Amino acid sequence: MAAISDKDSEVLNSGTDRMNRIRYMNFIIYEFASGFKRPLQEAFIYLEDYGGLKFLLDNYDYEHTQSEFNTCMHLLHVCRRNGGWL
Repeated sequence: MAAISDKDSEVLNSGTDRMNRIRYMNFIIYEFASGFKRPLQEAFIYLEDYGGLKFLLDNYDYEHTQSEFNTCMHLLHVCRRNGGWL
């Protein structure tokens, strides 16, 4: 495992990275809900129940470089593989 640089360590320790991830997660959950015309709470529960949130957290480094449409499609596929109905 590669050591992180002092700059990266500073960002992680300052909480900036954590805040960026939280903001991104909120944005994507909102976009997912809007895209599938579902209430926000229902979309959150759906993503939580069918592995979408875990996927998003585990793949943040890649997914945040993609368009919101692509990320929502990735979430849809992950959730369907895990029994989701959308």
